[in-house]
Amino acid sequence: MADVIATVFCDFDGTITTEDTFDAVVATVAPHVWVPLKKQLFNFEINLRQGMERLAAALVPADLELMVNHMAEFQPRPGFAPFLDALEAAGLPFVLVSAGLIPLVEKVMAPYQHRMHKMVAAQVIPDSNNGLIFHSEFFSDSELVAKAQVLNRYGKGINVVIGDSITDLGMAHNADLVFARQPLSDWLLQREIPHYPWHDFDDVSAVLRGKGLLP
Repeated sequence: MADVIATVFCDFDGTITTEDTFDAVVATVAPHVWVPLKKQLFNFEINLRQGMERLAAALVPADLELMVNHMAEFQPRPGFAPFLDALEAAGLPFVLVSAGLIPLVEKVMAPYQHRMHKMVAAQVIPDSNNGLIFHSEFFSDSELVAKAQVLNRYGKGINVVIGDSITDLGMAHNADLVFARQPLSDWLLQREIPHYPWHDFDDVSAVLRGKGLLP
């Protein structure tokens, strides 16, 4: 990535996809576990790592299989492929960074995976008791996938972040340029972190062109 003028870090659930797919598939498989966990997460009563560890403890491999199958119903937001085209033409690396699970992300993103510089999400490891363990090399005390660590590892030039929710707060704090949908944009306003609201990837491209990062 020598001489890269910018690196784009993009969330998956609710950012590349039009809805929070992780929320959707987990709520289908284990609503009794996920609904109270999500409420605690969004009220900042527990951290992201605690939430994912408690979720993993409640799931079995058959649940994961159902979740992966459910992901077949989703696809990237309109305009995503042309956005990748524009980044490739400008020589800007694209890093997908999800706080979700690799098997779920891959179900949607397999056709685009070869076009990414990196794809980062949590691994799923079956345990000896017919349970699941979620693992990430980028874990921290508070996050299973600490996205700011991913940004620090792979970022070159101007670090551009595109996101929509609580898992993107850490990397938004460390980015040079942030694009945020709600509820992330609300939290950034509270923290007085500059950002651009966006509706689709054409909005992101327009700002990047205005800053001379895209032709």
